[in-house]
Amino acid sequence: MKINFKQPYGVIKHNMSTENIADLISLFIENDSIVLFSFYERNMDLFDVNTQEFILERCVFVNSEWVLPWGESIPHWDEPNQTPPKIMWFSAVKKEEIIKAIEIDNLFRCIVIKKGSDFKQHFNVLFHQEYYSSIDEEDYEYYLGFTNKDLFLANYLDEVKKRFEVSLIE
Repeated sequence: MKINFKQPYGVIKHNMSTENIADLISLFIENDSIVLFSFYERNMDLFDVNTQEFILERCVFVNSEWVLPWGESIPHWDEPNQTPPKIMWFSAVKKEEIIKAIEIDNLFRCIVIKKGSDFKQHFNVLFHQEYYSSIDEEDYEYYLGFTNKDLFLANYLDEVKKRFEVSLIE
């Protein structure tokens, strides 16, 4: 695993299992906070009833907030009136719930927020991305990104180093 601090966020390059990704995400959750995964409301019918219930039972906010540290590059506007799509933000507390949330969308984005806080008070955004590692092969490199570098350095880096093999790239 390699940690790279980009402007204005950091990324962790990895080849971990879903279970290990869930463990890593858990390190970002403090005692008085929760992690909320995003889900486009318009995609609900694409999933089975159990997945729909999982999301609906844990839904904390519904809004159209773009939280990633760059502008939206792909138009996700809903037709016909070009309104931003509704995003359901659902909590995943236990490790099994985090694993399920990742399985729903492997290229997830989620926020970390103090329990009972307003949505705009989230203090970290985590996101998972994949990139082709080579042109010739369909091999992917995976990155877990985080927006609060200062918090990561002060509170999480030591624990990440204890639990995972890590190298820093600055």
